Amino acid sequence: MLHGMRSILSVASLFVCAVSLNGQINANIRRLPENVDEVRIRNDSTVAFTAIAVTVGFAHGSANSIQAPFLFYSDPYVDTPTTPLAPGDERLIISRHPTYGASKRVFEEPTAAAGILADGTSSGDPALLSRLLLRRSNMLQAVELALETLIDAGNRNVPEAQLINEFKRLANFLDRWYVPPEQQVGRSIYQSIVAKLMDLPAVQEGSAFPPSAFVAQEVAALHQRRVALMQSQPSLSDAPFLTK
Repeated sequence: MLHGMRSILSVASLFVCAVSLNGQINANIRRLPENVDEVRIRNDSTVAFTAIAVTVGFAHGSANSIQAPFLFYSDPYVDTPTTPLAPGDERLIISRHPTYGASKRVFEEPTAAAGILADGTSSGDPALLSRLLLRRSNMLQAVELALETLIDAGNRNVPEAQLINEFKRLANFLDRWYVPPEQQVGRSIYQSIVAKLMDLPAVQEGSAFPPSAFVAQEVAALHQRRVALMQSQPSLSDAPFLTK
């Protein structure tokens, strides 16, 4: 189990999506009165963007200038809820006022943006496109691991505390400073199951745990999500991952 998780942590995705000829996505910084900085993204294509990634640097001298660039993701296969960015539409990503005593600017160029369109093609920065696909791959791994763990627990009648701690351990494994954000997405799967397990009615001593009805319901939902990820476009199976 841990071998698979360690493997994906060492993966470097070099996937380059096919760029749609009619697809353009752009992120821009707007300077507003009172030194407020906005980052907005615009769809200049004729097709809606269903998944979006944006990055922008913090201005030199700002309170966040020593941090990594601001990073934004929106993907219906990973994040919920999400809304597609329709053709010609513009969306506010973040608005921030500078910290007192710091630089009068919060963000600075260059910005980068990428997205996956409703027809499965893509546009924008290749590195961000790669990271979008890496998030989906890690979410798929978390879904499959949760499926395996629940089915195994249902077959072996695992004690309640043991099963809850197992999913907490999986979530905590991804909550490490060295784990990139694209690989932390699976935490939401494990944390959701922990919350549901803790909300289950108390079972009588000697009764099966987890309850078969609960296992069936969760397995069905996870299987549906697995199918959606496997069928998502661009296909995850086409991404040429290289292990360092």
